Amino acid sequence: MQILAEIEEPLALFTEGIAGRYFHIRTSEEFASHRRLALGDDGTGQTSDTIFLPESLDSPSAASYRVLVMEQIGLRECGTFGFRMSTALEQLPALAARYTEPRGLTARTGDFHLLFGVFAQPALAADIFNLAEKARILGYLLRAYPGIRRHVEQYHGYLLSLTGPSNDALIAGKRQVWGEFSGLWPEYCQSLERLVTEAQTTDSVYTSVEILLQYYDQIEGAYVFTETTPYAQQEESLPDWLAREERIEEWEEQVDQLSMAMAVEMLEAEDVEAERGEAGDAAVREADVDIKSLIDERDTMKRRIDMEKSSVQHALGADRSNARSYRYDEWNYLEHRYLTHWCRVFEEPLVGTSDDDTTELQQVIKHFQPLVQKQLEQIRPTGLQRVTRVQDGDELDLNAIIEARQDIRAGHSPSERFYSRKERMHRDVCAIFLVDLSASTDDPIEPPEPYDWSEYDEDGFPNLRDPWDTSLDDDVEDEEPKRKIIDIQREAMVVMASALDSLGDSYGIYGFSGYGKDCVEVFVAKEPNQGFSKQSLQAIAAMKPKRSTRMGPAIRHSTHKLMQSGHAMKVLMVISDGFPQDSDYGPDRGNHDYGVEDTAKAIVEAQQKGVETFCVTVDRSGNDYLKRMCPDSRYLIIEEMEDLPDQLSKVYAALTGR
Repeated sequence: MQILAEIEEPLALFTEGIAGRYFHIRTSEEFASHRRLALGDDGTGQTSDTIFLPESLDSPSAASYRVLVMEQIGLRECGTFGFRMSTALEQLPALAARYTEPRGLTARTGDFHLLFGVFAQPALAADIFNLAEKARILGYLLRAYPGIRRHVEQYHGYLLSLTGPSNDALIAGKRQVWGEFSGLWPEYCQSLERLVTEAQTTDSVYTSVEILLQYYDQIEGAYVFTETTPYAQQEESLPDWLAREERIEEWEEQVDQLSMAMAVEMLEAEDVEAERGEAGDAAVREADVDIKSLIDERDTMKRRIDMEKSSVQHALGADRSNARSYRYDEWNYLEHRYLTHWCRVFEEPLVGTSDDDTTELQQVIKHFQPLVQKQLEQIRPTGLQRVTRVQDGDELDLNAIIEARQDIRAGHSPSERFYSRKERMHRDVCAIFLVDLSASTDDPIEPPEPYDWSEYDEDGFPNLRDPWDTSLDDDVEDEEPKRKIIDIQREAMVVMASALDSLGDSYGIYGFSGYGKDCVEVFVAKEPNQGFSKQSLQAIAAMKPKRSTRMGPAIRHSTHKLMQSGHAMKVLMVISDGFPQDSDYGPDRGNHDYGVEDTAKAIVEAQQKGVETFCVTVDRSGNDYLKRMCPDSRYLIIEEMEDLPDQLSKVYAALTGR
């Protein structure tokens, strides 16, 4: 049996190598609703940035998953999702003869929805089309990637062994589109075979539509449709969302074309206005009308794009095209076992924009950096250090010479390393700062004080219903905006970044949040191998409060990054404002013990791998759970938020100064 979780990482690398871009490899069970996007009934499907595959396959061949991936890559390379109903109606008169515009049609209606809706049994039409399209794609793959033929034959042989012999060519064909077909519709099977073995350069997605039109009536006539017949159900099961997503790009191009046309019209109007006259006035008015119509058309198209993006995102999930995904175990302390590959972490870059104001952060750097840098300079290497027992050097190593004389007297061959020399020593440290970006970091540092109603004067209180109440005109000092926890966290990060940059240590800055085990988010503000730059400062400024605090997988992912760094000393510092919690972090959302135990296990795992860990919290009640979650002397509770940058540098110096 093949388990997807066990080969997910190399399979993602294989997919990236073939497709030339990264795809998330996810299980069909993670989002069961996405299964309707599959071409076929094997549980596979694909969004713009995700490939969904079965959690396990009974196939003995390790290449089975690769065959499924290649089939889905072929969907994109062969232009399946570029299907447009308007083009099909122009190219296929038989389709145009069947087509009647459905009720409730909008500009956002999917093209595949329109295609299959032409037929009395849309689900049956979808299966006939999908089978032909899979045959076309398989023929393309066998020509473009000849090495896949052996794996395809093995995989399809495995599928036939599951279903056994069948006289129903459609059901057999849904699991195999390679080899000889026999059944009720030999002509249909021959057409599929032709797509596989004798593909033409003119074949396209519209060829599969043509096959659908050619054989639909014959196949439908062989069925007696009842309530229990799958094809009698009119529910949609279409690969339509991907085509709709791809169509958004075409609409965006149309918006650009409309904007260019507007610019041309405006320039022409200016030229005409330069030669004002009676005719010129009329021409200008006519140009104004043209520009107004272009503006209206562009705005309508933009609204359509926004609504379509919202619909597609609701169906397919958030756009993860810039992220990479990883799976990690979770410790279930109630059952004393690991939940294997339980959580999925999405790692994506945190890109700052010009809208993120960095002025205040730059002022913080100027204020705190001298103090922090002074503390960190105490752990700076002294420069040169004498190294003993080397083969070449500037001085003799007396201890090595004495040992060499003893070896000679004992009849052993002496070591030739009896010199010493001075070498410049470098710190070999990599640190990761993992910052909690949960929604609670949006809270003010100090909660607002309750209003004192003891001196309440009912007569002096302004009448908010009376616009002429003179008391409303009294000067009222605006309250200064409350400083929030996230503000202090950002300030601490920029101060540490600027100081560590001058120290020379390698360090990374990540934020984490998410919601649910399948959506733990790690945001990269700075990678360890990157220098501190304006982009890094903008990325830190872009740190915003988000959702929940599933701390265990974020720590495991940071540990994984540290182990890949190759540095001798590895440090992980977690900065949080409360205990770990999430929507499904344990059997009961109110059970805080589960998250604490999983986080504690993740910290133990990191230490077992040689990572120095430390947790810093601004939660004044943190002692209740930190003493269970962290080793002794490996956590700190910040009483005053303003002390965070200073305390953070002291902790870092203590961890790395040994």
